Amino acid sequence: MNQMFANGAFSAGAFQAFAEKGVSTSREFYTRTAALAHESAKALSEIADTAWGSTKLLNEKVVQNVAANIEAAFAAAHGIAAAKSLAEIGRIQSEYAQQLATKTTEQTKEFVDLSTRAAQHLIEKAQAAARSFQHLS
Repeated sequence: MNQMFANGAFSAGAFQAFAEKGVSTSREFYTRTAALAHESAKALSEIADTAWGSTKLLNEKVVQNVAANIEAAFAAAHGIAAAKSLAEIGRIQSEYAQQLATKTTEQTKEFVDLSTRAAQHLIEKAQAAARSFQHLS
């Protein structure tokens, strides 16, 4: 290439065209890379927001369930404390145990359902982000 300059084979016009092509190609590469970086950051932020929202929802559900179970335990304890006989205490304990088993089963099913929907929503966000990255590439 140095000989091309030395021999004058590489004219000023050819050099200018070569330089403009290089700048244009670099600018195009930068523009696409910047757009991809911006979209990546946006997608990751949306995924993180979705994950955080799901986590908050699930945590709130756990707190509600624990509070409901504690209230039921206190109600049973109050009933036992006010019971007039051992038979009544046995009945209250039995009813509480049955109610707790039923309630725990319902709470578990609800929590699994919420968790599944939250995970599915997160997967959908990630898949949408992956599709948008494919279009940018």
